Amino acid sequence: MVIIDADAHVEECPATFSDKYLDPLFRSRRPQVVQSDGRLYWLVEDQLYPRLVGRGCHNMGTPTHYRGEKGFYTAGKPESLESLELSDPAARLQDMDAEELAVQVLYPSFFLVYPLVANPVLGAALCSSYNRWMADVTGGIDRLRWAAVVDLGDVPTAVREVRQAKELGAVSVMVLGTVGERLLDHPCLLPFYEAMAAEDLTLAVHVGWSCPPLSNLYDHLYPSTVIPFIVPVLMGFTALLSGGVLDRFPDLRVGFLEAGCLWVHFLLDRLEHRFAFTRRFGKHVPETAPRAACSPLEYLRRGNLFIATEVEDPLLPQVLDLVGEDRLLFSSDMPHGDRERFAARTLRGRTDISESAKGKILEANPRRLYRI
Repeated sequence: MVIIDADAHVEECPATFSDKYLDPLFRSRRPQVVQSDGRLYWLVEDQLYPRLVGRGCHNMGTPTHYRGEKGFYTAGKPESLESLELSDPAARLQDMDAEELAVQVLYPSFFLVYPLVANPVLGAALCSSYNRWMADVTGGIDRLRWAAVVDLGDVPTAVREVRQAKELGAVSVMVLGTVGERLLDHPCLLPFYEAMAAEDLTLAVHVGWSCPPLSNLYDHLYPSTVIPFIVPVLMGFTALLSGGVLDRFPDLRVGFLEAGCLWVHFLLDRLEHRFAFTRRFGKHVPETAPRAACSPLEYLRRGNLFIATEVEDPLLPQVLDLVGEDRLLFSSDMPHGDRERFAARTLRGRTDISESAKGKILEANPRRLYRI
């Protein structure tokens, strides 16, 4: 069995925003790695990232080193700096071999917080720099595929970046579950979805701190890594399935990544119930009728929506019963610090799911999602 890792990560470094990749107009405002109290941070527009304490706290898992020395977040990781940052792709391939991973689809770490900057034009330039860097460092290596990033605060530029990402070789485009205070079914995003459909790229809705009003309710890292980090994926799922996006773009492939699958029963049950309720209610008050033509389960049964599971999710057998074997994905989250090493081995060792399901989760489904 070939194992395709649907969601691994790279940890950005100064080269990501070097002169080779960053638009000259923004080089004076490039992110810088700084050190304070033995910890490493990105300095971006006079803001420090990650923000480990205080209101809106988060941990994005990067930067990795300062002057060649591993930082606070990476010192205990088994992977080398060359593997973390892809400065030597052979080092990452060696780590993949150790965990029997044939292919990884790589996602960013830096862009798991939104907005990083107040100016979306600068945000778009940072995304473009990242995308060009990723195309370069993966260098056409078949085992290393990658997701592009866009700043949906600047939709026209995001549309151009989608087209550029396709040319550069990206297999997907990552968004978070909201665009700040906007949901993923906001009408202003339609040109972005049109570009995604035209380029036949996968839309990846990834966990991340994307909704500042939600993030700013928390001032301690423990709950901040749960509610404002994970819930936006559920908000994205709800928006795409309830807002009519999948009616306009019925062939759009969408993956919902790194939130596990334990939420699927709860959210689908509530959405199914409220779909039926508002459809009845809408006969009397037309403005309240669902904007979506189909119920959530009908969209799932079309076969182009995918959900990444954690290998230890205890309700995985029940989720398989509900949505079928063709909807779930395996992801390692390599090299983030809270991942389970040798995760594919754990999934293959489970006795409560079928061998057929294991094969689809580990290979067939990510292959279909990303057209690998």
